[in-house]
Amino acid sequence: MDSVFRSIGFAAWFGAASISSVAAHETSHTLSDLSPALRTYLSQVDPDALLDPGSVVDCTLSGGAKTQCVRFVVQAKAARQPGPWCPKTISDSAAAGGFWIKDGNVYDVDGLFIKGLAKLYDDPKWQLYDPKTGEVKVTSSFQACFAAARPDVPKDYYNFCAECTPDQAISGQNFAFFIPIKPVPQATPTPIRDIPGAGVALDGVRLNGPAPYDDIIRAYNVAPFDDCGGHVNPYFGYHYHFATDCLHRAEVKAGHAPMIGLSMDGYGIFRRLDNLGNEPIDLDACGGHASDGLGYHYHAAPVGKNAIIGCFKAQLGCVLDGGAQLCDASRQEGPPPARVEFAPEGTVHPLLPSRTGTQ
Repeated sequence: MDSVFRSIGFAAWFGAASISSVAAHETSHTLSDLSPALRTYLSQVDPDALLDPGSVVDCTLSGGAKTQCVRFVVQAKAARQPGPWCPKTISDSAAAGGFWIKDGNVYDVDGLFIKGLAKLYDDPKWQLYDPKTGEVKVTSSFQACFAAARPDVPKDYYNFCAECTPDQAISGQNFAFFIPIKPVPQATPTPIRDIPGAGVALDGVRLNGPAPYDDIIRAYNVAPFDDCGGHVNPYFGYHYHFATDCLHRAEVKAGHAPMIGLSMDGYGIFRRLDNLGNEPIDLDACGGHASDGLGYHYHAAPVGKNAIIGCFKAQLGCVLDGGAQLCDASRQEGPPPARVEFAPEGTVHPLLPSRTGTQ
C-alpha cells in the first residue's frame, strides 16, 4: 500500500487526518501521534531536499525497543555551494579556505594558517606547502581523497590539506531516515558516532558525529570545514560537523532558539543561541534540556567543540541507503562504509570509477 505521502502529496498530508503505514500490518496515526520535533521537521524541511516524504513503518530501535518510525528520504541541498576548504598558496586570504579547530578554538584556514602549523602544533614535521613556490599541498586528485580519508593515512599522503569534492563520494547523497514517531528514553545515554550520526538538518544534509580529529592530525593533515561547518567524506558525501549560522532554521516559539534539525532519537536540535544571543544555562551532558511547549530537546554545541550534540538521551533509529525499507538499529548502528583499499597513485582501483590524477 502506497503511503498517503505519495498519494496526496506532502502539503496535503499535513492537512489530512491520518497517515498510513506500509508495515506488515496496517495502522493509522493522527498527526498528534508524532512527536512535536518530527512534525516540525517534516513541515519545515527544504522541499527540494525531500525526495520521499515517507510513511510510518515498524522499526526496531538501538536499544531493542520495537516501535514505529517515520521513514523519509532526503538529499543534501545545502543553502550555499559547499566549500571552499583549502587555500592554494600561503598568500591566500581567509576567503580561499574554510576553518579548522584546535583545543576549542576556531581558526581561519588561510595561507598564514597553513604556514604556521608547525608553530601551532609545536612540531617541525608539519609542512603542508612547498617552501620554494608557496603552493599548498592539497588532495586534489580522486585517489588522494580516499587515501586521506582513511583512519590509517598512507605516508605518501602525510602533510596535506585534505579535501574531497562532492563528486568524489562513492555513495549517493540520498539517505533514508527512520525516526521513531515518539522518542523512547533510555537509562544510559548513547555516545555520538559517525554511524548513524547525530541526525539530519533541515536542508537534508547529514549531521555527523565528531570529526576524527586525532586520526587527521596524526598524519600531519588538516581537513578544513567550510563556513557552514561541512566537508566531504567519500562515504557520507557532504555533511556537517558543526552547526553554524548559515544552516536553515525554523522558528518554533517566540524568544526560543530556532530548530535546525532532527536527531536520530527523535528529539529536535536547536541553535545554541536564541534570537537575542542568549545561551541556555541548564543543559545536560548531551546538550539538552526540557522547556515549556517544546519538551526535551538539544541545543547544538558551540562551533569549536567537536560534536554537534554530546550524546543521545533516547534510543536511535536508522539512517540507511535511500532505497532501504527496514530499520533494525539494534543489530548495527548503520551500514559500514564501503572499504576502499589504497592503491598507488596513478592506478585504478576496481571499486572506483576510472578517474585518477596526480598531486
